[in-house]
Amino acid sequence: MPIKTIIFDLDGVLYRGEQAISGSQDALKKIRNSGKQLFFLTNAGTMSRKDRAERLRKFGFEVQDDEVFTSSYGVAHYISNAKRNSSVYCIGEAGLKEELSSFGIFLTEQKPDFVVVGLDRAVTYARIAKAYRLISSGSKFIATNMDSTFPVEDGLLPGAGTIVHALEYSTGIKPLVIGKPSMYLLDMILKKCGNKKEEILFVGDRIETDILMAKKAGILSALVLSGVCKKEDLKKISKDQKPDYIFNSVSDLVKIL
Repeated sequence: MPIKTIIFDLDGVLYRGEQAISGSQDALKKIRNSGKQLFFLTNAGTMSRKDRAERLRKFGFEVQDDEVFTSSYGVAHYISNAKRNSSVYCIGEAGLKEELSSFGIFLTEQKPDFVVVGLDRAVTYARIAKAYRLISSGSKFIATNMDSTFPVEDGLLPGAGTIVHALEYSTGIKPLVIGKPSMYLLDMILKKCGNKKEEILFVGDRIETDILMAKKAGILSALVLSGVCKKEDLKKISKDQKPDYIFNSVSDLVKIL
């Protein structure tokens, strides 16, 4: 059965840090021109959905805002549906807070309904301590994602999971995780795309998030070696973790379409 919908992860698949991965713009253009339906799903939660789409366009990718699904958007969407007029204490960067506010969610430090935790490159001990006390007092704990690292031009940097795990460890409470391998964002895309699962391909660079989520969903999966997972890591992959396709980069994806 032909592939009709392709969903791309972003970091390590289309770009690393502030650089597009070589050949990724041309590959995406060819795929879109072939008539495939495209979506973009990222655990990155430091930007709003709109700003993430604009960043992709600056890299030279043809992208519409409503094709992009970020963990920041997913968190705001979940909270707005879970409780009306809800309040949040947020550890995260401007884009996450902007996304929450755009859904009419009130940001506060006093008895919030939810504590939302994402990557915050300026986080302080005082902010973590505040979140600890609020979660311990009953505020619901939500994480954008649990990624241990994320790829940049010269390697990897600590991800949101480093902050989330600190709070999980100290409170003894597991968060509700919106990002991959959770199905929340993917389910939103599957409802929107309208194609059968065997016609959908997810392209990512992490076995423990991207490929695991695709397998849980019953859709096709492709692993690219341009991000977190490297060729030497393939020896550690068990049979049930193995993706349907393995490519050096997204440029090679064109060969199967």
